[in-house]
Amino acid sequence: MSNAGSLETVTRGREKIAVTVLLDPESFRALEAVAEAESLSTSEMALSAVIRDLEARQEVARGVSMFVAAEALGLAPGPLVRTEGESDERFAQRSALMDQLFAMPDAE
Repeated sequence: MSNAGSLETVTRGREKIAVTVLLDPESFRALEAVAEAESLSTSEMALSAVIRDLEARQEVARGVSMFVAAEALGLAPGPLVRTEGESDERFAQRSALMDQLFAMPDAE
């Protein structure tokens, strides 16, 4: 028999690979509490958490798409205008975000 990390099983026509996870007691109790609140087994909760994390990473890897009017293509962005009553912190956050967005290369 192979080890648990490479044990292959078939569930509903889909191949699965068993994975063993070792948690410290405190983390396991937290997992157990969340699983109980969600009416899931600890295995189902752990699987759900792994799948959510992988999906979130895939979403981030896809990047951000910005759509602009055809007449605005190729125009350099102008200065960011501060909204009335906007705090220094909020304006700095928006400025940083716009800097990041405009620094992205155009998709080909």
